[in-house]
Amino acid sequence: MMLFVEKLWFLVIFLGVHVQSQNISIEQIIPARIELQELRLNALHQVILIYNSQPELKTINPFKVKTTTNMSYTSSLPVLVVANQKTQVSAWSTPLAVETSLKGSTLYFDTVSKILCHDSMDAIINSDFSIKPLQIAQRFIIALSTSSARDVYVSVELEEQKDFYVELDRSYSLLVSPSEPQYVFFKFDENTSDTIVIEVDSKDDICLTVSVQDCHCPVFDMNKDIKYEGIHQTINLNGAITLARRQFPNGFFLVFVAKPDNYECSQSSSYIPRMMRTVSISTVNITSKVNFKIRNNISGRDYVLAVVGTFVILTAAGVVLVIIALVFHRYGTISKNTYNDVVVTDYFEVLSEEQITGLLKSDYLTVSQFSRNPKRIKKRSYNYLSHTLSIALFYSIPVVQLVVTYQRIVNQSGNEDLCYYNFLCAHPSFGFSDFNHIYSNIGYVMFGIIYIFVVLDRHRLVKLRKEKGIPVHYGLFHAMGVALIIEGLLSSCYHICPSQSNYQFDTSFMYVMAVLSMIKLYQNRHPDINATAYTTFTILGGAIFMAMIGILNGSLAIWIIFIVFYSALVVILSFKIYFLNFVLDGLKQLKRDIQKKGIGVDTFNPIRKARFILLVLANLANYSFLIIGLLLYSTNITDFGTFLLGLLLGNAVIHTIFYTCMKLIHNERICFEAICYGLLSLGCWAGSAVFFLDNATLWTVTPAESRQWNQACILINFFDKHDVWHLLSAPALYFTFMYLMCLDDDIIDILRESIFLTGEYHL
Repeated sequence: MMLFVEKLWFLVIFLGVHVQSQNISIEQIIPARIELQELRLNALHQVILIYNSQPELKTINPFKVKTTTNMSYTSSLPVLVVANQKTQVSAWSTPLAVETSLKGSTLYFDTVSKILCHDSMDAIINSDFSIKPLQIAQRFIIALSTSSARDVYVSVELEEQKDFYVELDRSYSLLVSPSEPQYVFFKFDENTSDTIVIEVDSKDDICLTVSVQDCHCPVFDMNKDIKYEGIHQTINLNGAITLARRQFPNGFFLVFVAKPDNYECSQSSSYIPRMMRTVSISTVNITSKVNFKIRNNISGRDYVLAVVGTFVILTAAGVVLVIIALVFHRYGTISKNTYNDVVVTDYFEVLSEEQITGLLKSDYLTVSQFSRNPKRIKKRSYNYLSHTLSIALFYSIPVVQLVVTYQRIVNQSGNEDLCYYNFLCAHPSFGFSDFNHIYSNIGYVMFGIIYIFVVLDRHRLVKLRKEKGIPVHYGLFHAMGVALIIEGLLSSCYHICPSQSNYQFDTSFMYVMAVLSMIKLYQNRHPDINATAYTTFTILGGAIFMAMIGILNGSLAIWIIFIVFYSALVVILSFKIYFLNFVLDGLKQLKRDIQKKGIGVDTFNPIRKARFILLVLANLANYSFLIIGLLLYSTNITDFGTFLLGLLLGNAVIHTIFYTCMKLIHNERICFEAICYGLLSLGCWAGSAVFFLDNATLWTVTPAESRQWNQACILINFFDKHDVWHLLSAPALYFTFMYLMCLDDDIIDILRESIFLTGEYHL
């Protein structure tokens, strides 16, 4: 008893240092029951409430201390509240001053509550408190003081937290405000799986911080300190946290704190510039009704079944596809190949001015005129492979280093706002927070390897040739297969920690695959004048650079600069395609025609009308893409990186459709293999597009807004819709590449002198 009195007087002296001790009147109150206390305070009158022997204190439930005062009298000289327990002290002021996101702006809350962490928490954790056998007495000393010379009236209420120990698969509701945080406790038991999911939702658009902290006092439950402990994330309407049992083996505190405004949950705090932003709110009446539920996630056995089952299915599908390709090679269209000329010599020579003029004036162009140098074509084709491998190596190393560092920061800091996961379907494993989105990219790697194997087999059967069929470009095919593999690896890296700053990791090799597909189609019939790997990857590097600038600073000025440069590129490419890469010679010829005939219809009448019309249509399509992209960006529907990817993919699709149509126009048939692969690719693309368009995350907004898109798993309780997109788009790319490789198999034995260029048709 003597020790208790000494502690009490020490506390009183500590609280009263701001006034002269000889003038202080200290009133001690020992309530008979736990009930509301109405108190009067001033600078010379302090009150101490002693809760020591009340029967209600014999419980394992913690208590909440709630203090209320009149703000108009005490905002500048608040009531100081100190709650002394056996092993800890908690202190706050009433009204509570909470700083907002606006510099110099502070909100005051006249009602403040604080849950006092149970002094015997360690004993409770180590016992089977689910049947509540313990009756542990608690003791509180609540001291209140103020520096106000006027009387201040404050009410104090001690409330038992009867639903403090939450259970699995039960729904709970709490009222949370910036001055009245809430927290509960959950303990793992034999019914709990290796991982659990905490689902949180609220119909009030109030920005909250949800934190999971280890089950030791004190609990960090104020806006200023909640991010210093455990795992935390911001939410406004929906949120979820996935936890592994090993992270908190003794259980955890689940803490909810409301922000004083919506800045951290609104686009005002986004790192990515947006045309339209949401407005953060600022009001004193900030109270959110939070609903939450803790449920089991999948077990370790389910992990193994999902991982191994997916691998087995993909491997079986790969074996079947390899067998089909081998059968096609040996019994399909190319098996009828009778051409055995494998000894090829180049007769490379620079075209004379008369020859170039003849080509420009000719309206009957064939592949033989643009495939005079087979060995040079082969070397240029393999340049694409070497460039792809070099870029993949030097691009991937810093990417891996960066995203692994991101994951380590997430693990150490507990800040789940750093990465944009689908938290309702994020399965942690091997140190990664979202292993399923990493693993679902395995399809890209496997189908890329299969494609390279099929190309090697085809290369063994169809050698380099000079007189018949479309010139082979195996180096370019290998580059496409490598790009597919690297896309899987980089997409996996991106999904280690998806964020606003590394989205280009997921898309860079999509750009590469789109451009390689277009290069392949153009190279089929223009091998001598096709773009070199150096030029192609230089332009690609510029595109990726523009994507980075557009993501970091997607202002209207960036869009204008991009539109100007892209328009110039489209015009240059149009001239090169129409004038067969002899642009200067073509312009000189046009100048001579103007000098000879004057300016008239005959002068500008295009010799190759079909090619001219197709180029005009392609230009219109590209300018339409630019206008649509700018409109979508201005309404926050898309971002610069996604727009650029759509622009390249759109051109690849247009080029493929155009090439296929021109084959049919020239009475070239589409062989059976190409039809099969084409239909399979269309089916996979259609299926995957459905899942791609239904987003489970949205990295262009804030983490809290992105969580509103989160969705539950849909496939074997392990994969979500984006995972299904990965699993379907991988074979879709494989079938597309196979379609491009088989597209001209029907003319493998046709003399090149009889094969028209694409875009050549008499109108």
